[in-house]
Amino acid sequence: MRRTITRPILILFISIVPIAQSAKLDHNSPRRPRVALEASEVLAASPCVNPLTQRAVCAAANKRALEIMRAQRLKAITVVQDVRTGAIVAFAASQSSELDITTPIRPLSLSKLFISASWWDNRQPDSSFDSTRGSPDSSNPAYRSRVTIHEMLVGGSDSAGRQAAVALRKSVGTKKVLADFARYGFPQRTGLLRDDKFWGELAADWTGSLIPAPAYVSLTTETKDEEWAETLSLGETNMSVTALHISRFLQAVGNGGVLLAPTAREERATASLSKSNVSRREFDNPIRMMEESTALRLQSAMRDTVQRGTAKSIAKTLEDTGWRIGGKTGSGPALLPKAELVDGWFAGLIFDPQGTARFTVATFVRSGGPGGENAAKISATLAYYLVSEK
Repeated sequence: MRRTITRPILILFISIVPIAQSAKLDHNSPRRPRVALEASEVLAASPCVNPLTQRAVCAAANKRALEIMRAQRLKAITVVQDVRTGAIVAFAASQSSELDITTPIRPLSLSKLFISASWWDNRQPDSSFDSTRGSPDSSNPAYRSRVTIHEMLVGGSDSAGRQAAVALRKSVGTKKVLADFARYGFPQRTGLLRDDKFWGELAADWTGSLIPAPAYVSLTTETKDEEWAETLSLGETNMSVTALHISRFLQAVGNGGVLLAPTAREERATASLSKSNVSRREFDNPIRMMEESTALRLQSAMRDTVQRGTAKSIAKTLEDTGWRIGGKTGSGPALLPKAELVDGWFAGLIFDPQGTARFTVATFVRSGGPGGENAAKISATLAYYLVSEK
């Protein structure tokens, strides 16, 4: 049973870490990115207060994530990451032998996030597109007959996604779009079995289990427009991701477009709340993944998706905390087992009471229904656990 928070979230210590001179930032960036903090602005009420201070994985959050998944008998995975440091806060898989956070998965409609980022990064006009090829979808709370890129994300219009993908290709060219996708962490397929360059730092005990399969896009200048459109709107073919890659993309979106190399540390028994236990080297060389204006537009669309779009089912989950959650859903035919079942994604950000993105949450549920259902609910329930007083 939830309890209303009665005490404020406390900021214990702040010390800004300067960005290294060698940082790989886009010279066209409108302003310098927000930087990581040497000591956590920890959540005084959070059960993960010590790990957050340590920039470490929170064992309690891992346990809670598994409880949520297994209570509903779902085959699911989830990753939570600190937006401002890149540190993994939680990761869990209910049946890791079959599905893990390193497992290659189709992005489904999360591909619309990538095409939208490329659209805005390339300063395309605020065009609108037909959002359906048939009768209006009365079950979609965000249905509109014509939609902008923003509304395409909120309502998840596949037909608008197809049109936008082709329009962008014709405007800026195939190579530019694919270069953008590579910058977002989804390059051309290489044939490698593992993404050995994914981690900025990884605890020794996890080197054998947490190196993900590569994420990739298999499209070329020879790809026909119809296949191009289907791939980039539906995300069911020619693309592969992992939950870790999705979380890394979200971290940059939440951090004003700036990527910080992901780290995964094991939690220590004790931690000081007044002094950081993390060296500054991990915060060197941030990489600008996308323009800040693009990141802010994605954040806005993700918040609207929860407030009035395909993830409206979780709109009130954090209501008594002052925090908010936003995200993008993805749904598609389940590959395993073969049946009339649906896989679901929720790729989200958790915003503090000041409206700043603090954590990512990326959840995939196999054969568990559309992304706006179980995947979104797991994400929101875990977010509540992370930020609320227990």
